[in-house]
Amino acid sequence: MPMQATATEFEKTVLQALRNQTPVRGLPGVRIGTVRQQPKEGFDFSFELESGASRVLVLGEVKSTLSPKLLQEIAPWIRRMKALRPGVAFALITAAISPRSQAYSIENGIDFLDLDGNISINVPGTFTLQRLGIRGQKSNVAPNLFPAANVFSGRSSRVLRVLLEKPKPRTLTQIAEEMTAETKRISQVFSAQELEFTITMGAISKAISSLDEQLWIRRQGSLIVVPEPRRLLIEWAEKYKERYRWRLRSSVEVSNPFGVTMSEISEGLKPLIREPYAFTGAAAAADAPFVDLLGRIEVFLLPDKKDDRRLRQLDQRPGLGPRLRFIDPYDSGVFMYANLDVAIPRVSNIQTYLDLYAQGGRDLKQADYLLDNAIEPRWKAA
Repeated sequence: MPMQATATEFEKTVLQALRNQTPVRGLPGVRIGTVRQQPKEGFDFSFELESGASRVLVLGEVKSTLSPKLLQEIAPWIRRMKALRPGVAFALITAAISPRSQAYSIENGIDFLDLDGNISINVPGTFTLQRLGIRGQKSNVAPNLFPAANVFSGRSSRVLRVLLEKPKPRTLTQIAEEMTAETKRISQVFSAQELEFTITMGAISKAISSLDEQLWIRRQGSLIVVPEPRRLLIEWAEKYKERYRWRLRSSVEVSNPFGVTMSEISEGLKPLIREPYAFTGAAAAADAPFVDLLGRIEVFLLPDKKDDRRLRQLDQRPGLGPRLRFIDPYDSGVFMYANLDVAIPRVSNIQTYLDLYAQGGRDLKQADYLLDNAIEPRWKAA
């Protein structure tokens, strides 16, 4: 379908949604009235937004997507409109606006509403209405208008690993070369030739473009810079938390007949499982405070290396230490930058942080400690 035709269909969807009160449904005393398409002011729509006795004119501009980068470009125009017509709201209307875009809009005084029900309209001294955090089915509304790249999952997340392991200016080619170098290093450590971290230059470019749209990276000519690595890592951890809990469904948890120390457990596992494997979570951060190894020890193990039958036989032996949980990684990239300690292979601090953050509770304190005392100092020294 041509883009123009798709956009026109989306405007029809928006018009119907406004007339059906979809964006404000569930808000007591709030309604949308007098909806006009292509009003004389030159916007896509105008309508009156009522909340109790308060009322404001809203001039709406439809956007297929609202990335932080697009919002950054629109912000000066919004400020001019507000200065010219105080008392009027100038709102961007889209199918679904991400939490990051919502936060950017609010910080920069940009009004918005989406068809999922997220809304923020603020006319100082006149009208304020805000509802955030609603997740909907944006894929059912103009599905061709949303980018497919997700840098926080699958093979694309390997780009994040390179950028966050040592945040320094890099070109696309240097990112690709780093993946190749890490493939070679890990293969030597684990004797696992099937671990391949490289992805195509096209995939790297798409991941970088997605990060650019979300303002997570900044371009300096051909160089890519991560201005706020801490915020980017925390955002990744939030996305990873959902994926982690889903992956636990396919994990195998068994008794530990080997002992209580990491050395005893690692030595006991070597005859039972084939490389590559690596400890993660609290077991990978065992030298830091707050660590509790009494619950379970978590181990990443590729699915084709996991003999569930053989592992489950461990339950037939007396337990001598914390239980063992074997997790299938969502992508082999979890092994990137793994610790070179052959006796006790551990995932990188970045991956350890992600898993500790996902587990929450006491482990979340450990994640914060790891970020403050191991990851950030390394960034500053890079």
